[in-house]
Amino acid sequence: MTDHALWTLPNLSDLLTRYADHPIAGKRDFLDKLEEQLRGAPAATTQLAAEVLWFLHLFPSGRTLSGATKRDQISKVWSWSGEGIPDTPFLDDAHLHGVGHPGAAYFTHRPSEYEYLIRVFVAFKSLPPAEQGRLVQEDVPWSFMDWLDGQGGSDRRLVRGAILYFLFPDHLERNLSKDHKRQIYASLKGKLGTDDVIKSRSPSLGEYDRAISKIRAALEAERGTQEIDFYDDDTKNLWFTTLREGSVKDFTSWLDTYLTDRGLQLNQSGRDLKKLDQKRAIDPTTGFWANVTFVTSKPPRWLIHFDATGPDLMASVPVQHRAGVIGYANTKGGNSGALAVRILPIIKLGEGQYQEAERWEWLLLFCFPGGLEPGSSGEAFDNLDTETGILSYMKRGQPYIFAGLLCLNTGEEQLSFSVEGTSKTVSYRDATEALRKLINVAPAGGSDE
Repeated sequence: MTDHALWTLPNLSDLLTRYADHPIAGKRDFLDKLEEQLRGAPAATTQLAAEVLWFLHLFPSGRTLSGATKRDQISKVWSWSGEGIPDTPFLDDAHLHGVGHPGAAYFTHRPSEYEYLIRVFVAFKSLPPAEQGRLVQEDVPWSFMDWLDGQGGSDRRLVRGAILYFLFPDHLERNLSKDHKRQIYASLKGKLGTDDVIKSRSPSLGEYDRAISKIRAALEAERGTQEIDFYDDDTKNLWFTTLREGSVKDFTSWLDTYLTDRGLQLNQSGRDLKKLDQKRAIDPTTGFWANVTFVTSKPPRWLIHFDATGPDLMASVPVQHRAGVIGYANTKGGNSGALAVRILPIIKLGEGQYQEAERWEWLLLFCFPGGLEPGSSGEAFDNLDTETGILSYMKRGQPYIFAGLLCLNTGEEQLSFSVEGTSKTVSYRDATEALRKLINVAPAGGSDE
């Protein structure tokens, strides 16, 4: 914002010492504490503090933090130096417009994000000039990313992603959320070759970034354009699972209210587990639970195989023992009037090669005449015979008066996979039709949808 040489190692070190080495406890405002920490500092240090805040404010969009608020806060910090802030275009609305929503933690943990920024700048400025040049010019952007991820706090500070995006916008995404990175990867990893799939069980931010870069390249090739944005509606719908969770909530809230008015309740198997964890991982060689003994008694999803190796998509129940156990519920109250089961598709890509399509899901719904016979707090629904429609509960056939398959994605959504070395695309509508052909139901005097 000025021609003065503010971003020097001595100035950065002085700012770090005053800020990090003199923390102020209590719930006072961030800027109020910062003013006290900078009291008596040289003008250059205080002006540098304002510019660090300017960088921190670059990422948030105007919908989360307005340009006027950003400008007021930056100007306020600069004023503590005793000098007026320069007339600079870097404080206009265009430069302070922002590029995305960084998440609430970006603001609630602003003191830590601010300190992390200073420490990164100090560390970089402490490097020899030749090494600085190498990091930003060789193997772009991975050399710099590897260095940055070696700095303390990079695994948890959101502004890490902002640094990388503003340095390398042609290579990295405007995405600070690890959960969003995970969703993008989980939903679109079928576009990657075998060598590009993440191998570790707990991927780092860097591993996600590298994989998503490859996914971007695949999308660019498919669409014939480099204008790909993971937050545009046509791409966001491919991976953003919150949209799916909203569909689940809208329907189940209505049904739960309907049943409650009649003294019954809706049981939702796997409702509280939004995403599978390591204990409930899928074995890519069998397409079934890796920890069979632990999971099959209380499966959070009903796994269905979709064979993509043939000309038509075919759905089937896995051949493993207890693969027909569709879910579990707390039925000890004797007032369970309905059961909703989450179906997770597992795509067969070849012999001994499977991949879960976490982005896609269906709800399989059963409504029972009156409350179920009281069971336990984790009673399994032992088996659904997809040919006869018989549902087993407590080792006996359980009558139901309604069964339905609720689609949670749009029919046009597509997933692309590498099937035996050939790229293949399937739609959610095709998968739904295959699932409909697989599952037969037999409601007692009721209806099936």
